[in-house]
Amino acid sequence: MNYLIGILLAPLTFAICFLWPLITQASVALEMIEAGWPAIVLGAAIALPFGLMAQLRGSWLWIK
Repeated sequence: MNYLIGILLAPLTFAICFLWPLITQASVALEMIEAGWPAIVLGAAIALPFGLMAQLRGSWLWIK
């Protein structure tokens, strides 16, 4: 059970489930990019590196 909770609260899971859709919707709402696949790819290109970096560092903070 602790393993499952650890996966659900991991930084990469947060990036995929929250940041990716947030960045995608924000870019469409601000009319930076057209809706559809280009916006989805942009969201992934921004959110996944941040999530992976936080996962590998163990923290969302830049200074540790």
